Amino acid sequence: MTFSIHQLKEVSKLDFTYDYKHHLKHVIDILDIGPAHITCELKWIQDELVMDVHIDVNMVLACSKTLKPVPYVMKMDEQIIFGPTEDSDYPLTDPLELTDILFGYIVSEKPFTIYHPDAMNTSFEKERSPHPAFADLDKTFKK
Repeated sequence: MTFSIHQLKEVSKLDFTYDYKHHLKHVIDILDIGPAHITCELKWIQDELVMDVHIDVNMVLACSKTLKPVPYVMKMDEQIIFGPTEDSDYPLTDPLELTDILFGYIVSEKPFTIYHPDAMNTSFEKERSPHPAFADLDKTFKK
């Protein structure tokens, strides 16, 4: 998704779909991703481009406990500022490449932990018994 500054100055809204499947080799906890529907409202304020971005994407994430596939629907809104100042999020380059920037937002906004319904019944460690000197104390707290 590459846009020239001239193209962006002529429109006030972008509406497109992008397939991020080929980006998955770099992210191990996203097992699959559907086409992302992206809409952007564009505003020019002096020499800065303010982009209000809305992303809808369906993903399959790996369960944090069992690694089983978990479907996840992401809907997110972000405001991204392109410009020459320190307050800008990204520099305003010509052409403007949005692919990696938007994928970065998808990866950073997905949940860090997600659980498959079966994961709550799964335990990988045996319950340890307390040291014999503290056995009575442990019984007191388990009441």
